[in-house]
Amino acid sequence: MRKLALIALMTATLLAGCGGGTTTVTVKGPPTAAPTALTSTHASSKAAPGKTQPKKENAFPTATQIIHESAFQTPSGNIGCQLIDGLARCDIEKRSWSPPPRPASCPNVVDFGQGLEVSAEGTAAGFVCAGDTARDPSSPKLAYGTGTQVGDFLCVSEEDGLSCRDTESGHGFFISIQSYRTF
Repeated sequence: MRKLALIALMTATLLAGCGGGTTTVTVKGPPTAAPTALTSTHASSKAAPGKTQPKKENAFPTATQIIHESAFQTPSGNIGCQLIDGLARCDIEKRSWSPPPRPASCPNVVDFGQGLEVSAEGTAAGFVCAGDTARDPSSPKLAYGTGTQVGDFLCVSEEDGLSCRDTESGHGFFISIQSYRTF
């Protein structure tokens, strides 16, 4: 089963296509409720609950602690990620934004836009084109303010979303209920 998931992730990387530059999409919507039962040593100086601060175009968050988990989810469980074999992929369940139109390179037999991914090949991040998901409810939860690094991939969980990047190329993405950004 794991081998099948790996093949699907590699296929998705090849089919997803790539683009250059930075893309930011923000959709205004009602504030979301804060997740319950969080465990974190992160001291936050963020805006009041229910409000998000805009991401600076080239800012990448700093983690208060780094762990090394290849599969994880955000404290709310809404975003699940896998960092494996030259690929960082995060899928999201609930969101208030829509992905761009499906590219011709993504076959109709699989899903498109359920998450974002970045590969170690030095190309910009893009949308997932795959028939599986990176969301695993049994994965450990990455506390807000904590990062996980596997190989050259680093992801940092924050109250307003999740950021992942390839530390070699600098390419990556930010994903949340309200917005996404690729760089």
